Amino acid sequence: MRPSFFHHFAAVLLACVVFGPAWSQTSSSNVWTLQRCLEHALEHNLQLKQAELGIVRGELGELSAKGAFLPSLNASSSYGVNIGQRIDPFTNTFATDAVQSSNYGMSSGVTLFNGFQNHLNLRRARLGLELAQTNVEIAQNNVALSLASGYLNVLFQQEFLTIAQLNAEATGRQVDRVQKLVNAGAAAESDLYDVLAQQASDASSVVAAENGVTLAKLALAQLLQLSGDEADDLDVAPPSEDLLETAQLPLSADAAVAFAKSAFPDMKAAELQVTDAYLGLDLAKAARLPRVSGSYNVGSGYSENRQTAVVNPVYTNVTVESTQGILVTLPAVMSEGVYETMSFQDQFTNNLNQSIFFSLSVPLFNNFGIYTNVERAEVDVLSAKLAKDQTEQALTQTVEQAYADARAAKRTFEANDRALEAAQLAMTNAEARFEAGAISALEYADARTRLDNARINALRTQYDFVFKTRILDFYLGRPLSL
Repeated sequence: MRPSFFHHFAAVLLACVVFGPAWSQTSSSNVWTLQRCLEHALEHNLQLKQAELGIVRGELGELSAKGAFLPSLNASSSYGVNIGQRIDPFTNTFATDAVQSSNYGMSSGVTLFNGFQNHLNLRRARLGLELAQTNVEIAQNNVALSLASGYLNVLFQQEFLTIAQLNAEATGRQVDRVQKLVNAGAAAESDLYDVLAQQASDASSVVAAENGVTLAKLALAQLLQLSGDEADDLDVAPPSEDLLETAQLPLSADAAVAFAKSAFPDMKAAELQVTDAYLGLDLAKAARLPRVSGSYNVGSGYSENRQTAVVNPVYTNVTVESTQGILVTLPAVMSEGVYETMSFQDQFTNNLNQSIFFSLSVPLFNNFGIYTNVERAEVDVLSAKLAKDQTEQALTQTVEQAYADARAAKRTFEANDRALEAAQLAMTNAEARFEAGAISALEYADARTRLDNARINALRTQYDFVFKTRILDFYLGRPLSL
């Protein structure tokens, strides 16, 4: 994640507090508070839904890892017709006619030992689920990042529009006064032209500011994925008026750095990646161990060629008298029996067979596959550790930079606030002198320009200072309240 994320995420929390008092004062359905924006985005944002699917995948991965401990169970069947001579497996005789036969069976297998790979896979699956949940938190923060930027941009543009409208109103009053002076012959007509030019410039500034508000609202509406009509009616709640009362600058950034390292989701994700890399290394090493598995099979079959006697053959002794008058017994004569195909039920029972097997597999050499997998896993561990160190380093630098930015923002705001006071005094003096005819309209316009710039700079640096101090409060784990 980019280091700037922490600033933006803190901005969301800041804005939730800063604008909170004003939210309770707005009831129109077209006025959106930041909280309403976040709730809407968390429900409709596609990026977040994609991240949530990662949790579903993680749950399925955990279920699959648990299932690896259970035996498998499979059923099978087959049917065929034999044409030509073959040995019938159920009668053990040659069959030359077309014979129909079928087989049915069930088999089960279980891994008894595989180097604890099933246990490692289960731990890794649970770790993956936890990582997916962390990624959802990161996705939520990214959504908040975009919304906070868009929301604050609307507020800024509205403030700029307010300044432009105030300037236009002030110039309009000057136009009326100079017109009266010109009509009375107390001022040159060129002064009127100068003020009218300023009025036209102010009108252009108002239009530009209105366009800025419109574009900012459009960008926010697009982030919220609103329809065209909803985007046209979009408005945001105004900020509270006491922004600076609770803005406090810490003495140092150390406490904020410590809290951010222990609480931010990207640090958790980096640590989970290191743990996952170690589990991958253990899995690669487990492939060196023997594997023991067991299986059980039961089956039966049917053959059209298997016969059973309906009427058994009968052996009959025949005695005849010879020519010499002696009785002679001839060899027994067997009568032909009657046969039919044995029934399916009887064959299924008679042909039933079972088997139990145990197998042992010992890896001796597999073309350096296990070796390279172990070495690759060790590289992955080193890479994950470096990534974690980089994340920690980036976070530390981000917090330290935020502290330095907050100090600079405080000094800049104080300087711009003094500059605004001076510009307001100068403008009041210039307005009085212009009304008295002591300065030209051009000099008056210059004073107005300086005041405009001072107002914009003061407004910008005020928001910047409050925003950056709240970032440090967030890093310190303090409740953000005004």
